[in-house]
Amino acid sequence: MNKWLKIAFLSSLPVMSSAHTISPFVLPEVFDTKAAQNISFQSALTIEKFFVPGINFKTNYVITEPDGKQTTISPAATLKRFNVAEFDLPKDGTYRIRTQDALGNSGKYALVDGRWLRVRPVRPQMQNAEQKVEPKPVQAENTKPATANQPPRMISADQVPANAPTLEVKNNIIAESFVTKGKPSPLPAVNNKGFEFKLLTHPNELFAGESLKAQVLNNGKPVPNLEIDVFKGAGSYETSAQRELPHVKTNAKGEVEIKLEKAGIYLISTAYPEANPDNTKKPESDIYSYGLTVEVTE
Repeated sequence: MNKWLKIAFLSSLPVMSSAHTISPFVLPEVFDTKAAQNISFQSALTIEKFFVPGINFKTNYVITEPDGKQTTISPAATLKRFNVAEFDLPKDGTYRIRTQDALGNSGKYALVDGRWLRVRPVRPQMQNAEQKVEPKPVQAENTKPATANQPPRMISADQVPANAPTLEVKNNIIAESFVTKGKPSPLPAVNNKGFEFKLLTHPNELFAGESLKAQVLNNGKPVPNLEIDVFKGAGSYETSAQRELPHVKTNAKGEVEIKLEKAGIYLISTAYPEANPDNTKKPESDIYSYGLTVEVTE
């Protein structure tokens, strides 16, 4: 498949399920090459079905060469909806493209009456200077009236009690992909720091009908029972194409096997930790949105 057909797949990878509303991605123009001296790629967040470059995010990229040498590169062009970058392939083997220190919008939580509530900014209000404005009592907010079955989940910043414990939550964005020049070479080892997808199957040796196997780790520890979303690229003219594939989950060892029945480009995505409906439990200080883009051949 040539360069322009690859880029055409930017209109083909749909967004996440209701469980994972967005996903970061890195999409190379080619995943396998014999003699190219450099390649380009794009990155963005998916937000609308069947349309990949929805919202851009700020990042540099770490290119890991076949011998383990790492180089940090910046986008060649930063647009509203996506980045474009390129890098050289000086030697044969497999190169990893990975975002570097990319962050989404951070979140703040406050512990109020035994519940960790999301703190939202104060909404601007129209006030009549000639009218007396009565102060409102401090109370937690929700998108719907709180009931016994639906406790409050949000609170306005100006209503957080002064002595309430608070927590800043960092939203980490990770996207990666792999490109091989010539013959595939071993993949970089995991760092056992933060969220990682340890690939047990080489991403540039995937064939239709086979599986991609991986182990999901957080700070080197397996992440069990984590839901993984799988999407297959399809052109907008393929109205009957099945894009969203069945979810899979990691086992007790954090391992997952993803069956890839047909040739094409796939987006494999997840979020960690998954949303916890019990807001009496303290949120994690780091959350992760992860996307892996691979190509499956005949």
